[in-house]
Amino acid sequence: MKVYLNGAFIDKEDIEELLEPGFLFGWGVFETLRVYNKRVAFLEEHLTRMKRGLEFLGLECPNIDFKAAIQRLLGENNLSDAYLRIAVFKKRKSIGVVIYGAEFTYYKEDAYKKGAKIIFAPSFRCSQDPYLAIKSISYVKSRHAWFHAQRQGKDEAIFLNEKGFIQEGSRSNIFFIKDKDFFTPSHRCGLLDGVTRKVVIDICKDEGYRVAEGEFTKEDLLSADEAFLVSSLMEVMPISEIDGCSLDRQKFTLTPLIHKKYRERVS
Repeated sequence: MKVYLNGAFIDKEDIEELLEPGFLFGWGVFETLRVYNKRVAFLEEHLTRMKRGLEFLGLECPNIDFKAAIQRLLGENNLSDAYLRIAVFKKRKSIGVVIYGAEFTYYKEDAYKKGAKIIFAPSFRCSQDPYLAIKSISYVKSRHAWFHAQRQGKDEAIFLNEKGFIQEGSRSNIFFIKDKDFFTPSHRCGLLDGVTRKVVIDICKDEGYRVAEGEFTKEDLLSADEAFLVSSLMEVMPISEIDGCSLDRQKFTLTPLIHKKYRERVS
């Protein structure tokens, strides 16, 4: 049987994976990871979250050795410092797995000096949506919010929930600092249980700082002394602008400290 694909008619058997439920309906989960000198950061934590997401979706976790598969993939592609993406998705008769790796070329040191410019997403998300707690490949709302930011020359879009409280970025979690106390939205706001978020909370507490997880507004964020984004790829990224309002990066003292401590954990 022939199918039409991007201007050509090809055999259906050649693109079977694209016609599986996982790709057609976004039925699956994914994880994004950093590799430092062939060492995968926080692999077990990512796999644990992945398995939790699969269980939520009613899917079995494939019986494969992810660590071994990743190490072979890195070797096959001669990768040392890399970006990885694991996707596990529903097939009609089984479970599909794709692991993709490439050289890590994002977020050079000058990006941390400049900081990220953020805006607020054009739509809200419901705090009671249970799907926000998993890293689903049904990712269009987050991707569209990020695209909205990119078109305005910004780096990230921050979601608010139906109550007007901050949730997270389209591809990151968010923290802010006031009077040397750290604040980050709580899970009841509706957000993903970020692996890097948990690591950063631990680092802050280990360094003797108070971390408050709660419900915070735009105004809370705009009045912060410092603010930063976290994710597996960007690590700890200072925020230099919020909705057109600049933050004085020269006065940031705790954000660089937390980033330094994070780098120590992944090195």
